[in-house]
Amino acid sequence: MKKGYSEVYRFTGGNAEWRSFNYPQDLNNKYRDLRPKKLKPKQVYTLLANQDILIIDVRPKNFVKGPEYIAGSINFPILTITKRLHEIPKDRPIILTDWTMRQSPLAAKFLMANGFDNILGVLKGGLIRWTEEGFPIERHQPQPDDIE
Repeated sequence: MKKGYSEVYRFTGGNAEWRSFNYPQDLNNKYRDLRPKKLKPKQVYTLLANQDILIIDVRPKNFVKGPEYIAGSINFPILTITKRLHEIPKDRPIILTDWTMRQSPLAAKFLMANGFDNILGVLKGGLIRWTEEGFPIERHQPQPDDIE
């Protein structure tokens, strides 16, 4: 008896290339029309100075490209959001971020579609832009007591 997968293929160009060939896609309409606000680093910095905002960094715990984090942010890997949704507060404004703003918009859409109307938006350009514009960071590896 054979176990495992056979005839597994990889589409090198990912979703963008798949769409460019007009191949079929099953899109969930509840996400398509959600548009999280893109907040420039200066806007986020100002909001942080004036409000009690939770910054959720959705990068994986083993992310190795950069140890930069916005001070006070929590690491909540995007792959854990569905099973740990109950740990995210609904009574505090939230801004999501990642390294280059590739995962945070998806995480924001997911939260918005699941009743989180406290999502202020995503950090435009991610942590790369935040650090390039000279805003304060902490350099550390995520701590075990952060939300996984």
